[in-house]
Amino acid sequence: MTQDQLASWNETRTRAAIVDFVQRVTTEGGLDFVPPSERIATFDNDGTLWCEKPLYVQADFILRKWRAMADADPSLAEQQPYKAVVEEDHAWLGALTDHVPDLVRGIGEAFGGLTTEEFEAEAVEFFESARHPTLGVLYTEAVYSPMRELLAFLESNDFRVFICSGGGRDFIRPVSERIYGIPRERVIGSSAPLELRDGALVRTEGVEQPVDDGPGKPVHIWARTGRRPLLAGGNADGDVEMLEHARFALVVRHDDVEREFDYTAGAERSLKAAAEHGWTVVSIKNDWATVFA
Repeated sequence: MTQDQLASWNETRTRAAIVDFVQRVTTEGGLDFVPPSERIATFDNDGTLWCEKPLYVQADFILRKWRAMADADPSLAEQQPYKAVVEEDHAWLGALTDHVPDLVRGIGEAFGGLTTEEFEAEAVEFFESARHPTLGVLYTEAVYSPMRELLAFLESNDFRVFICSGGGRDFIRPVSERIYGIPRERVIGSSAPLELRDGALVRTEGVEQPVDDGPGKPVHIWARTGRRPLLAGGNADGDVEMLEHARFALVVRHDDVEREFDYTAGAERSLKAAAEHGWTVVSIKNDWATVFA
């Protein structure tokens, strides 16, 4: 049954380590048995469950919105971040995290004041049409088949799986059930502050603190579940604190330039921690027979 459930995985030590851990914690009477109520698994999203290169999926969503805003109001093209989008200033956009005030203001102007339903409608429209710039498929198809199988394998063994993303919680929720089989209420992530106005939940400017990244991930997981994860999966430095809180930590290493991408930038600390703590590292090149469906 496991072979069928993890059909996109090669028969490697990595796959064996995952299966062995799951069998140990689900075998009643065993020394490592964990009751189903305590079987919590948490996974980062970008770069762990779906492709994050050459740019984050949500970044593409935001950039398209800024472009549309600048087209509707040409005066915006004289100020950042709209100026960089209009001029296709890849250097400025590539260092977007160095321009946090412009980034936060731009996101607030783009989505502040929208109801949760209005924001979701924009996200759904994006997912129905936007394509990955190099793979040429819809973003909903740029999902890692082996990881989707792993989520289902854990669920079949009475784990409750949560997505714990540094990206937007309400951006992922509209498609989480369809592409991962994970219900929207199990999506944890960063969010704009919400206010109730005339019976509607409205997004306001700014970001709830802490963001769901780095030390914020264990905080968000505890706030949602009241437990530490039994198993956690990530790929980047912002996942280290979540991985440190789990009994079994899984790190996805991007090393397959032919089928996906080959990079370690932004994952230096996570890979170092994996080596130091003996975490299980998934090599896309060696451990996955299939990357995308």
